[in-house]
Amino acid sequence: MKFPLTDQLLAEATRFELRSACRDCFFWSAARNACWHDWPDEGQRRWPLDAPLADGSRPTEVAFCKEFELR
Repeated sequence: MKFPLTDQLLAEATRFELRSACRDCFFWSAARNACWHDWPDEGQRRWPLDAPLADGSRPTEVAFCKEFELR
């Protein structure tokens, strides 16, 4: 699911210590460097949420995986 990456979302993510990246998910395998469900990476691995994209620009949206389960 994708949402606009707003300053409010970033502030709340910091305030509430949001964890949403693959690295924090129960289904993430560091050994395989992949999701156990084989979901494609649509930006969920990027952390923090406002980390620059490959071209150096700031992302305008953030993707949250519906299968995310906090470790």
